[in-house]
Amino acid sequence: MKHTKYILFFSFIAFTYTFLLGGCAINHGKFTVASDKIVRLSEFELDKADRVKGVEGKDVTHIIIAFPIGSMATIGGAIDDALEKGDGDVMTDVTIEQWFFYIPYIYGQANWYVKGDVVKTRKN
Repeated sequence: MKHTKYILFFSFIAFTYTFLLGGCAINHGKFTVASDKIVRLSEFELDKADRVKGVEGKDVTHIIIAFPIGSMATIGGAIDDALEKGDGDVMTDVTIEQWFFYIPYIYGQANWYVKGDVVKTRKN
């Protein structure tokens, strides 16, 4: 009888933590052009430009216990990361996603993720 109580108790704890362990992924869509820099596309032929394909960028916030460490992750941070990796100032054919997970009172992450082609429109 005592052994059964332990099994029920630990089953309840495991079942509860399974539902408390949260996570979610959201696809915010596909965009033709994305940038967080000032760009004059009216004077630039985007179709003829050289591009770096499939560049990925992300911005991550770590959550310890219940407190974010550093600044919150943003779309702009993820786009900046991709633009730095691709050495450009505009992204084309961009997919933007947001995801997070959290283990209550232990650890979690909040993330923005972008993937697309990077184009350099500036000469310098």
